[in-house]
Amino acid sequence: MQLLINNQQAITGYVTTGSVEQGIEYTGKLPDGFEENFKPSFYLFQNGTVVANPNYVTPVEPTPDSGPTAEQESLTAMAQKMADQQQHIASLEQALTALAQGGTKS
Repeated sequence: MQLLINNQQAITGYVTTGSVEQGIEYTGKLPDGFEENFKPSFYLFQNGTVVANPNYVTPVEPTPDSGPTAEQESLTAMAQKMADQQQHIASLEQALTALAQGGTKS
């Protein structure tokens, strides 16, 4: 077995067959459930043995922001402006048509 170890001596990966670049050959005893429980940095390589990392913290996966992006907000604002301008143009066209036909009747 070869172990991949970072500069904090945390085991970041391993192979049971073949070899990996910068892998450390290990033939010692593994903690129970090593392969089933393996996660990067869950185990340490200390004094030539593999031990559970007492300071291991499960990484928090970032949750995607469910809100609109800045680009989407900008496009929505532009679309709203265009809709407002089209409504204003339609209102002006109605007023011009009324004037052309002799004014409004009240």
